[in-house]
Amino acid sequence: MTGQAMATLVIVMGTSGSGKSTVGSALSAALGCAFVDGDDLHPASNVDKMSRGQPLNDQDREPWLITIRRTGLELATSQTLASDALRNKEKSQSAKLAEVYETSRQSTSQIDLAAESSSIRAKPQPSQAHSNKHIAVIACSSLKLIYRRLLRGTIPSLTHPTASQPESQLPSDLQVIHIYLDLSKQLLEHRMSNRKGHFMKLDMLYSQLDTLQVPDEHKEFGVIKVKVESETTTDEIVKDAMDQLKQRGVI
Repeated sequence: MTGQAMATLVIVMGTSGSGKSTVGSALSAALGCAFVDGDDLHPASNVDKMSRGQPLNDQDREPWLITIRRTGLELATSQTLASDALRNKEKSQSAKLAEVYETSRQSTSQIDLAAESSSIRAKPQPSQAHSNKHIAVIACSSLKLIYRRLLRGTIPSLTHPTASQPESQLPSDLQVIHIYLDLSKQLLEHRMSNRKGHFMKLDMLYSQLDTLQVPDEHKEFGVIKVKVESETTTDEIVKDAMDQLKQRGVI
């Protein structure tokens, strides 16, 4: 992707009840890019297991995490290619307009020439709405460091020998940013107790909290932390995330 923004997957992470899906959807709207809820990428066997109140193990999670990374790469890349195609089309159309103008300039009067020249100058420039089409947003719990490493692509599997070694070189095909929604246990319990029609149960929250390895934004690659209180609105969370993405040069 020489001369272009790098394909980027923004993962909104946290336990169940943290608001990953709501924030992820709102963030993607603010960025003007695609959003996928990671829960929708679980195989049926995982959903069935969680519906019975059984926590997932690493064997369950690994193919799911690999699917999330692949989906993010495909979305970010396909959007970039589509955006490039649109820009090329707009450039081609502009070139044709210029050619038509140059041809007509030789056979029109000065009055017609001035009017046509004004019309061509008024043609809109290529849309800036595609500036973040290199980004995709996915909501995913990403509870453990090793899960986040698999999503970043620095290890090929959860059991690979390099999983116990420090991260060094990041892959060049996809930049992965984790946005961690930081909520208190009490707030998560309150939200989960009032949640209806979701396969995740309150007991599963406690299992996730036990599993969670809170990301350290100072020691871990590509981590952004957003503190969420009971009164924090989705708009405020998105603004905080957007500000930090801008500070890091992602957008």
